[in-house]
Amino acid sequence: MKILIITGKLAEKKVKNAVKKYDFVDVHIANISVAAFLTPNLIIKEIKKLEDKLGKKLKDIYDFVLVTGLIRHDLKKVEEETGIKCYKSTRDASDLPLLIENLDKIKLSTKDYADLQLLEIIKKKCEEEIKKAEEQELGEGDIKIGSLKVGDKFPMRVLGEIVHAPWLNEKELEEKVIYYLESGADMIDLGMVSNENNKDKIKNMLKIVRDITDKPVSVDTLNTNELIEAINLGVDMILSVDGGNLDELLPYLKDSDTAIVVLPTNYKKNYVPETIEGKVKSLEDIIKKLIYEGIEKIVADPILEPINNLGCNFIESVIACREFKKRNNIPLFFGVGNVTELFDADSNGVNALLAAIASEINANILFTPEASAKCKFSIKELKIASKMMFLAKKRNSLPKDVGFNLINYKDKRFDEEYTFNRYNVPIIKAEENKKQILDEGSFKIEIDRRNKEIVVIYFNKRREPTLMIRGKKPKEIYETAIRLNLIKKLDHAAYFGRELAKAEIALKIGKKYNQDFDLFYNEFWNK
Repeated sequence: MKILIITGKLAEKKVKNAVKKYDFVDVHIANISVAAFLTPNLIIKEIKKLEDKLGKKLKDIYDFVLVTGLIRHDLKKVEEETGIKCYKSTRDASDLPLLIENLDKIKLSTKDYADLQLLEIIKKKCEEEIKKAEEQELGEGDIKIGSLKVGDKFPMRVLGEIVHAPWLNEKELEEKVIYYLESGADMIDLGMVSNENNKDKIKNMLKIVRDITDKPVSVDTLNTNELIEAINLGVDMILSVDGGNLDELLPYLKDSDTAIVVLPTNYKKNYVPETIEGKVKSLEDIIKKLIYEGIEKIVADPILEPINNLGCNFIESVIACREFKKRNNIPLFFGVGNVTELFDADSNGVNALLAAIASEINANILFTPEASAKCKFSIKELKIASKMMFLAKKRNSLPKDVGFNLINYKDKRFDEEYTFNRYNVPIIKAEENKKQILDEGSFKIEIDRRNKEIVVIYFNKRREPTLMIRGKKPKEIYETAIRLNLIKKLDHAAYFGRELAKAEIALKIGKKYNQDFDLFYNEFWNK
């Protein structure tokens, strides 16, 4: 095989360094500064120029041409006019080795960059590795919660809590369950309401969940009547058993297949251990009694404490988790939501770090609600972090370049191209127009999060709504508006495009969208 790569002058060094170990790859530098400016016609021109220089057709030398850079055009025309196949490469030159080494597994395209296919290949390999691990038999210390294997040989399981589940109507509960499953939850937890007895609602709630999924379902409450009802209905797991309700629950637990999460507390006596040893010993005493009674499906929850907590603080609670696991071969519960919900930071990195800590201490269940707006996507984040840490641990590597990542808002590599310092042209300072000329109509832009769409309501000059445009992408919306002749002024068109772009970002990242206001308006971004 012989390949020719065509790129621009600015990327010359980077591209050549990326492919220097491949003797079957040549690089041609086009007479243009930025590769993104290459068009099919310019590429054809470069190929013909190179053929004149070499005295033969490129198709007789190379199997195909790869073009680097963010080229927006379809390159099909290049082959039609030169006879040599020409495809888009990866968007980043540093990914060229990955592309070259996986050429037999992907289908190169004249329209689409190779990045997405490469990502799919890597992820597929990782998923196959995880799937193989899932096929292992249960070993010592492992348990089955419903049909789900839980233990140190398997990835950490993500348990998503539906907060105040009894307050939701059937439709709301269904939507929440579906959203959690789509986010990657391995188990669904029905969070009951403190100081209320909603045992009569548990049967219907369980039916709703089980009609949607066969994944394990748990009920989270310290109300003994609710726990007994859940056990009698065959729930897969209950949260939680402690020194205060243990004796009442034992007769029901003995004849059930329900797994139990055990706390080191005795809430009836208002006892909450505040030391590392207090947490560990209290848990061990309760678990010892359960094992004596023949109960084996036990998950220990030493209680992960919030940051800067009074009494036992976060670090001490992590140490308690680690010490318990060192001393006991029992699945460990790690209440991630106890930290994220009480920490004013975006959940993305916090969840990644907490999952990493959980992995190091051999925790087995990552628990989180998505109670607050800042913790939206926590289930999805923890699921990705669980896979990332499982693969890193299995390969004995750092959690880097393992096939999954949580770099969602920044970039792993930051090497923007810029050319503005090369041009000797007049510089005009940007200023807003003091007077805005109104168009005939106006737009109200909103987000329909349920359907994942941007909604645009058009008002005529009398400020009466006359139609609505719905879509997922700004381009399809503004092109529809232009086609319908709803925009007549350039400044209105620019404004409309800006607002649609903001709405799309807000929809993707879960940010609140307010038309005419900045998306990122807090102090962090204003400095």
